[in-house]
Order: sequence, then structure tokens, then C-alpha cells
Amino acid sequence: MRDLMRPMMRRLGRDDRGAFGVLVGMLFGTGVLLGMAALTIDVGSLYQERAELQNGADAGSVAVAKSCVTGTSCTPGTAATYANLNAKDGASAVTLVCGHDVKGGLPGCPGSSGTRVDCPTAPAAGTNYVDVHTATRTSGGSSLLPPTFARALTGNAGYAGTTVLACARAMWGPALKTSQSLAMTLSLCAWTQATGGTPPTFGADVRIFVRDAPNAPSCAGLSAPGEFGWLSDSGGCTAAIDLTQSGYITGSDPGKNISAACQSALLSYVANKTPIFIPIFDTTTGTGNGATYHLVGLAAFVLTGYANMNPLKDAIPSPFNRGSCPNGATTPSCIYGHFTQALAPVTTTVGTGTYFGAAAIKLAG
Repeated sequence: MRDLMRPMMRRLGRDDRGAFGVLVGMLFGTGVLLGMAALTIDVGSLYQERAELQNGADAGSVAVAKSCVTGTSCTPGTAATYANLNAKDGASAVTLVCGHDVKGGLPGCPGSSGTRVDCPTAPAAGTNYVDVHTATRTSGGSSLLPPTFARALTGNAGYAGTTVLACARAMWGPALKTSQSLAMTLSLCAWTQATGGTPPTFGADVRIFVRDAPNAPSCAGLSAPGEFGWLSDSGGCTAAIDLTQSGYITGSDPGKNISAACQSALLSYVANKTPIFIPIFDTTTGTGNGATYHLVGLAAFVLTGYANMNPLKDAIPSPFNRGSCPNGATTPSCIYGHFTQALAPVTTTVGTGTYFGAAAIKLAG
């Protein structure tokens, strides 16, 4: 461009330092630079707005899903908090929170428009999910994202801005994986007796035998013959459970000689009252160290005490007494506490089937 302008400037007896000012003025006059500015700045603002709204919808849907899992009911209002936190100006609109929850806390969703800014078609009936729809809202309360340059283009003076939309879906269901399971397994029968089955009742203080005993509830196979219900391939007091790979896991009897690290872990669980995750089995095969447990799910349990877990000193909570897990000829071992609902850490693998209280959440649209 300089080479093209230089002969003209010589004829005018001047150098070319002001040529670009003239050229820029010509481009402004013809609308070329305004069009380029509208394309780069205004369109860029639309993309930025869309990203903020999508992040807000993602975070809001996960937050509502968590409330559905761990609370007595879903709290759709949580979505607005997270949507605003993800907006640069601290403001965005949540236009709809809908879905399905077994607790009945969410309204049903309308049909999907099939566009990129809408959530997909509703999942299969009975699936727990929440859709969060977000839209533009400025700090001044407008639902339009105002342009910077586009309004100055010829014939575009009436353009007031655009409403940007986004939607996110979070689904939840039984957790199938966790790296923080207690290295113990409990029978489906024991879990059913403690919770009432399907749908389960969570929160009631119970005593659970972790080994067969003459005075145990009428459950056949509380553990494999000669077993304590502890898992041999755990490498310690915790086990990594992955029900997507195999439902079987080898059992052993380390309960007669609990390691020092495991003793500390159990004492910590009782003191902190934080949920621990325990795999549930429905059948066993073999005996002794060669036994296997067929795992069918993960339960969430708050441990409040235990008895006959040698060499640990018994910690029997109220309202139970020492007679609730007597030290008989077979030395039955018991744990105390209550089943609850909790999110399994570091997992987004959502399964189907029986829900034992350990849940997983994943973004699905």
C-alpha cells in the first residue's frame, strides 16, 4: 500500500506519513472498517456471552442435581446463583429449570427445539435429570446484548442487540465407581432390612452384622462362609470399586487382624460422621481366602460405631447397648450407623438399576 501511495504523495510534494489517515477515512466512509469492527468485536462479544451462559448453565444444572441427590427435595433456585457467578458482569437470566426427579421436585420439560442453544430431547422415562436454560441479562436488566459497532452500519440503526441462549443437562443415578470405598462389603439382604428395600428409607440408625451369626436377622449369606466381609484386594482399609469392569471381587478375612492404618481410618469415620461408601453383594461363591462376592452396587453409610472388630475397642453408640451385638461363640461383628445419600467422589459414571444411596452426576447435554 505504501508503494502505491508513494507516487501520489511525491506529486503532491509531501511524504506519505499522512496517507494512511486519508485511507482510513475513506474506509470508514465506505463502511468497510465499521463492518470489520462489527464482525470482530460484536460477534466476539456474542461468542463470549454464549460461553458465559453455557458455563452458567453447566454449573447450575450440576448444582441443582446435587440438591436433588443430597437434599430432601430439589432446589431449582440454586441454578441462578451459579449462572450469575459465571457471568462477567455478574448477571444472567435463568429462564427455565425442569426435568425429572423421583422426589417430584422438578416440573416436566417442554419438547426440544433441536437447536444448538436448546437441550436435547428428554431421556428415557424414569431417568433423573435437570435442564437449566439461561439467557442474556445485563447488569442494567436488559435481555439484549447491546452492539458496539453494528448499529452504525448503513441500514442497521434500529438494531438494539441480541438475546443469547444456552442450555445444559445434568443426569444422576447410582454410582458405579469410586476410589474411596471402605474395604468391606455388606449383603443385599442386610441393606434391605436396614432401609426397607425399594424405595429405601435413609437416615434410620441401624445395627448391621458383617459376619453370619446365630442371632443375626434372618438373612442367609450375610458374608461368605468363614468370611468377615472384608475385601482382600484392597491394599489397605479402602478399595477402588469399578462395577463397570466386573461385579466380582475376591474376599478374605482380615477383620480378625485389622491394620493400624485401618483402625485409625475407622476411628476417623466415627468421629467425622462423613459418608463412607460400601459395596453391596447379592451372592457369594467359595470359602475362606478363595471366596468371591458378586457386587451389585454402592451404598453410602455414616458409621457411628462398631463392635467385635478385633483388635479395636468397641464403640457402641446410643441407643444401642452391648447386648445388641453380643460376643458369642461365633464372635459376630457389627457396625452401627445409618444409610444415607451422597455423591461418590471423583466419578461421573451413572448406572441404572437399584439405587443404594451412592450417587453420581454427569453433564449430558
